[in-house]
Amino acid sequence: MEPLESTSILLIQTALARLIEMFPDRAFDAAITDEYNRAALAEFERIRDFLVLHYCATERDDAPLWNYCRTMGLPESLRHKIEVFKSSGRVALYADESFQEPSWVAIFTGQSVIPRRYDPIIDNIETERLARGLQQRRIGVARAVQAMPTHRDFIARNCAAPPPA
Repeated sequence: MEPLESTSILLIQTALARLIEMFPDRAFDAAITDEYNRAALAEFERIRDFLVLHYCATERDDAPLWNYCRTMGLPESLRHKIEVFKSSGRVALYADESFQEPSWVAIFTGQSVIPRRYDPIIDNIETERLARGLQQRRIGVARAVQAMPTHRDFIARNCAAPPPA
Protein backbone atom coordinates (compact mmCIF):
# COMPACT_ATOMS: atom_id res chain seq x y z
CA MET A 1 0.00 0.00 0.00
CA GLU A 2 1.04 3.60 -0.30
CA PRO A 3 0.60 6.58 2.03
CA LEU A 4 -2.67 7.70 0.46
CA GLU A 5 -5.29 9.14 2.83
CA SER A 6 -3.16 7.78 5.68
CA THR A 7 -3.83 4.23 4.52
CA SER A 8 -1.05 2.66 6.53
CA ILE A 9 -2.22 4.29 9.76
CA LEU A 10 -5.77 3.17 9.02
CA LEU A 11 -4.64 -0.42 8.47
CA ILE A 12 -2.73 -0.42 11.76
CA GLN A 13 -5.76 0.93 13.63
CA THR A 14 -8.21 -1.52 12.11
CA ALA A 15 -5.85 -4.47 12.62
CA LEU A 16 -5.43 -3.58 16.29
CA ALA A 17 -9.17 -3.07 16.77
CA ARG A 18 -9.84 -6.41 15.09
CA LEU A 19 -7.23 -8.12 17.30
CA ILE A 20 -8.79 -6.71 20.48
CA GLU A 21 -12.30 -7.65 19.34
CA MET A 22 -11.51 -11.17 18.12
CA PHE A 23 -8.81 -12.17 20.60
CA PRO A 24 -9.79 -10.71 23.98
CA ASP A 25 -7.85 -13.47 25.72
CA ARG A 26 -5.09 -15.93 24.86
CA ALA A 27 -7.38 -18.61 23.43
CA PHE A 28 -6.42 -18.44 19.76
CA ASP A 29 -9.12 -20.61 18.23
CA ALA A 30 -8.37 -21.60 14.60
CA ALA A 31 -11.84 -20.56 13.39
CA ILE A 32 -11.41 -17.07 14.87
CA THR A 33 -7.90 -16.83 13.40
CA ASP A 34 -9.33 -17.73 9.99
CA GLU A 35 -12.04 -15.09 10.38
CA TYR A 36 -9.48 -12.48 11.39
CA ASN A 37 -7.44 -13.27 8.28
CA ARG A 38 -10.53 -13.25 6.04
CA ALA A 39 -11.59 -9.82 7.31
CA ALA A 40 -8.04 -8.43 6.98
CA LEU A 41 -7.74 -9.75 3.42
CA ALA A 42 -11.11 -8.24 2.47
CA GLU A 43 -9.98 -4.89 3.88
CA PHE A 44 -6.70 -5.03 1.95
CA GLU A 45 -8.52 -5.90 -1.27
CA ARG A 46 -10.99 -3.00 -0.92
CA ILE A 47 -8.12 -0.59 -0.24
CA ARG A 48 -6.15 -2.08 -3.15
CA ASP A 49 -9.11 -1.37 -5.44
CA PHE A 50 -9.33 2.22 -4.22
CA LEU A 51 -5.62 2.78 -4.83
CA VAL A 52 -5.57 1.04 -8.22
CA LEU A 53 -8.48 3.22 -9.37
CA HIS A 54 -6.21 6.25 -9.04
CA TYR A 55 -3.93 4.78 -11.71
CA CYS A 56 -6.03 2.62 -14.01
CA ALA A 57 -8.48 5.40 -14.86
CA THR A 58 -5.76 7.85 -15.85
CA GLU A 59 -5.91 9.68 -19.15
CA ARG A 60 -2.17 10.34 -19.07
CA ASP A 61 -0.13 8.77 -21.82
CA ASP A 62 3.17 10.63 -21.50
CA ALA A 63 5.16 7.76 -20.00
CA PRO A 64 5.27 3.96 -20.12
CA LEU A 65 4.04 3.80 -16.51
CA TRP A 66 0.76 5.54 -17.35
CA ASN A 67 0.24 3.46 -20.48
CA TYR A 68 0.71 0.31 -18.42
CA CYS A 69 -1.63 1.54 -15.67
CA ARG A 70 -4.34 2.45 -18.16
CA THR A 71 -4.26 -1.00 -19.82
CA MET A 72 -3.41 -3.33 -16.90
CA GLY A 73 -5.73 -6.11 -15.84
CA LEU A 74 -8.04 -5.16 -12.98
CA PRO A 75 -9.36 -7.19 -10.09
CA GLU A 76 -12.95 -8.29 -10.70
CA SER A 77 -14.07 -6.38 -7.61
CA LEU A 78 -12.75 -3.10 -9.04
CA ARG A 79 -14.14 -3.79 -12.51
CA HIS A 80 -17.51 -4.31 -10.84
CA LYS A 81 -17.28 -1.01 -8.90
CA ILE A 82 -16.34 0.87 -12.08
CA GLU A 83 -19.24 -0.63 -14.05
CA VAL A 84 -21.75 0.10 -11.27
CA PHE A 85 -20.58 3.72 -11.12
CA LYS A 86 -20.61 4.11 -14.90
CA SER A 87 -24.12 2.69 -15.08
CA SER A 88 -25.81 5.28 -12.86
CA GLY A 89 -23.37 7.05 -10.55
CA ARG A 90 -23.90 4.64 -7.68
CA VAL A 91 -20.93 3.48 -5.63
CA ALA A 92 -20.92 -0.20 -4.73
CA LEU A 93 -19.95 -0.15 -1.06
CA TYR A 94 -19.39 -3.22 1.05
CA ALA A 95 -19.46 -3.79 4.80
CA ASP A 96 -16.59 -2.16 6.64
CA GLU A 97 -15.37 -0.09 3.68
CA SER A 98 -12.30 1.94 4.53
CA PHE A 99 -13.18 4.66 2.03
CA GLN A 100 -16.72 5.95 1.87
CA GLU A 101 -18.83 7.15 -1.03
CA PRO A 102 -17.49 10.75 -1.21
CA SER A 103 -13.92 9.46 -1.58
CA TRP A 104 -14.88 7.00 -4.33
CA VAL A 105 -16.93 9.63 -6.18
CA ALA A 106 -14.01 12.08 -5.96
CA ILE A 107 -11.65 9.57 -7.55
CA PHE A 108 -14.14 8.43 -10.19
CA THR A 109 -15.04 11.92 -11.31
CA GLY A 110 -11.52 13.27 -10.84
CA GLN A 111 -10.29 10.56 -13.23
CA SER A 112 -13.12 11.31 -15.69
CA VAL A 113 -15.07 8.13 -14.97
CA ILE A 114 -18.48 9.63 -15.62
CA PRO A 115 -21.81 7.83 -15.25
CA ARG A 116 -23.74 7.17 -18.45
CA ARG A 117 -26.86 8.49 -16.71
CA TYR A 118 -27.94 9.81 -13.35
CA ASP A 119 -29.27 7.58 -10.61
CA PRO A 120 -33.02 7.38 -11.27
CA ILE A 121 -33.76 7.25 -7.55
CA ILE A 122 -33.26 11.01 -7.60
CA ASP A 123 -36.57 11.26 -9.46
CA ASN A 124 -38.28 10.28 -6.19
CA ILE A 125 -36.96 13.34 -4.35
CA GLU A 126 -39.08 16.47 -4.52
CA THR A 127 -37.20 19.35 -6.17
CA GLU A 128 -38.08 21.74 -3.35
CA ARG A 129 -36.82 19.28 -0.72
CA LEU A 130 -33.58 18.82 -2.62
CA ALA A 131 -33.16 22.59 -2.99
CA ARG A 132 -33.73 23.06 0.78
CA GLY A 133 -31.16 20.37 1.56
CA LEU A 134 -28.57 21.96 -0.72
CA GLN A 135 -29.25 25.39 0.78
CA GLN A 136 -28.77 23.96 4.29
CA ARG A 137 -25.44 22.51 3.18
CA ARG A 138 -24.37 25.88 1.74
CA ILE A 139 -25.25 27.57 5.02
CA GLY A 140 -23.39 24.91 7.02
CA VAL A 141 -20.28 25.23 4.88
CA ALA A 142 -20.40 29.04 5.08
CA ARG A 143 -20.68 28.89 8.88
CA ALA A 144 -17.78 26.47 9.11
CA VAL A 145 -15.65 28.72 6.91
CA GLN A 146 -16.54 31.79 8.97
CA ALA A 147 -15.48 29.99 12.16
CA MET A 148 -12.09 29.01 10.74
CA PRO A 149 -9.01 31.17 11.06
CA THR A 150 -7.27 32.38 7.94
CA HIS A 151 -4.29 30.34 6.80
CA ARG A 152 -1.95 33.07 8.10
CA ASP A 153 -3.65 33.13 11.51
CA PHE A 154 -3.61 29.34 11.79
CA ILE A 155 0.13 29.20 11.02
CA ALA A 156 0.88 32.05 13.43
CA ARG A 157 -1.11 30.39 16.21
CA ASN A 158 -0.06 26.77 15.72
CA CYS A 159 3.21 26.35 13.87
CA ALA A 160 4.96 29.61 13.22
CA ALA A 161 8.63 29.41 12.36
CA PRO A 162 10.94 30.97 14.90
CA PRO A 163 12.16 34.46 14.00
CA PRO A 164 15.43 34.52 12.03
CA ALA A 165 18.53 34.65 14.22
